[in-house]
Amino acid sequence: MRPGDRLVCGFVDQLSAGSDFRQLPLHVTIVPWFRTEVASDDLAQDLESALTGIKPFEARVGRETTMGHGKTVNLIQSPEQFENIELSARSTLKRQQAWLVDETTQRRHSYQPHVTAQKNVRVHEGDSFWCDRLYIIEQKGGYKLVTAEIPL
Repeated sequence: MRPGDRLVCGFVDQLSAGSDFRQLPLHVTIVPWFRTEVASDDLAQDLESALTGIKPFEARVGRETTMGHGKTVNLIQSPEQFENIELSARSTLKRQQAWLVDETTQRRHSYQPHVTAQKNVRVHEGDSFWCDRLYIIEQKGGYKLVTAEIPL
């Protein structure tokens, strides 16, 4: 594995382990690119244990804004559930001595759950989606692969 070749996210539309794609479908990033020696299945079990007590929920899409390098995003209304998930997931990865790209490069920003608009697809304020699982995504050369699912 190379630096920053995995991430944890929730998808707007549910996928399953083994799904692959070149561009990430609409999603909410929980922990951005990281590296760890822990296998994805083991990592998924550790994350599932860390997230015990967090139940599936409906995420509501909020206002549109720009972030980063002018990327159009929609913030998540009432982001507390995603914030709690992010804190638990990040803590689990730190215990496993994972290398987290945003912390290692000193570019860590406060966590703001959002869905980034893509060229041909986007969400709109007022939309909602069900979040009952998270996913571990791994970069595999020119494509990305869902290597594990983490049920809530």
